[in-house]
Amino acid sequence: MVKDTEYYDVLGVTPEATPTDIKKAYRKKAMQTHPDKHPDDPEAQSKFQAVGEAYQVLSDPGLRSKYDQFGKDDAVPNAGFEDAQEFFSTIFGGDGFKDWIGEFSLFKELNEVAGDYDENGNPIAPKTEEESAAGGTAADGTVANHDRKKKMSKEQREKLFEMEKKRREEVAKQVDELSQKLTVKIDDYLLAVKENHVDEFTSKLDQEIEELKLESFGMELLHVLAKVYKTKANNYIMSKKTYGFSKLFTGTLDNARTVKDTYNLLSTGLEAQKAMNQMSEVNAEELDEYERAKFENMMAGKALGVMWAMSKFELERKLKEVCNKILSNKSVPSKERLLKAKALIFIANKFESAKRSPEEAEEARVFEEMILGEQKKKQK
Repeated sequence: MVKDTEYYDVLGVTPEATPTDIKKAYRKKAMQTHPDKHPDDPEAQSKFQAVGEAYQVLSDPGLRSKYDQFGKDDAVPNAGFEDAQEFFSTIFGGDGFKDWIGEFSLFKELNEVAGDYDENGNPIAPKTEEESAAGGTAADGTVANHDRKKKMSKEQREKLFEMEKKRREEVAKQVDELSQKLTVKIDDYLLAVKENHVDEFTSKLDQEIEELKLESFGMELLHVLAKVYKTKANNYIMSKKTYGFSKLFTGTLDNARTVKDTYNLLSTGLEAQKAMNQMSEVNAEELDEYERAKFENMMAGKALGVMWAMSKFELERKLKEVCNKILSNKSVPSKERLLKAKALIFIANKFESAKRSPEEAEEARVFEEMILGEQKKKQK
């Protein structure tokens, strides 16, 4: 028996609910009660906050245990409850994948450099002393940014160079960390095979996949992992069978895929830019409620498409380096690396077979659009 069921009732689950059940329930309730969906309800924010507090307690094993035994007063986080809006935008932001993919450093760099460019992507020249003193206006009182020549300054070039250097160092660090973590997972699988308890390993992995499916772009990330793991592992196995000659072919094929991915990335960006330019001509204030919602969803979808294409491109390159680090480690015997390649294929197949129900797919679409909305609010 638990002392209090209020938090369970808020999420619509029983005290016997698993962590995954609680996470799914929070996702659904958070979308149902989000203030943006109830602009005319003065109590919308408090309802949304209640859902966030319930999840913050029930998702923490220690707090949940205290809550079950003693009730709400004894189950408060040390730093207090997080703001519901902040919590909403981070809880499904991909943190569950950190041990598999690390971080998307590209987004951080885009945010850092965004202020140096105008809305069309052109570099903004540094303000003159006169403009800086006048708060960005020229001597005649007009805004001077659009009159200045769109030429990158020495300071901007140096900043971009430093950012690229920092990015490469960060990626190299992540590759080292991710290869170590993936090696542990591979070794766990190989030990399970050796000791004949693969079912136990599979059950644990299946449970993790169920939770990863709930993350933003969860299915897409699982399939990217599957694609890279399977490709790199199969290439390595083939190279062993052909005494390394297949590397000439697979290397060329990988380069061709990279060129194709680069082209697809640029095409996505150009198509999105074209769509954005067309939509910028629309006065949203003149649209009725239905058309406005349709317009906003289209904008969100285009933005998500570009963000995902850029992140996916960076991620695939990073994961390939992780696999190369594991499969090309000369300090590990070739036979052992062959087993590691087969373990990668096993994990890839599990990731590849992950599916969402139609209901989960629709929830994911809406949730990702709402996450994008929260990110836009933060940038303002």
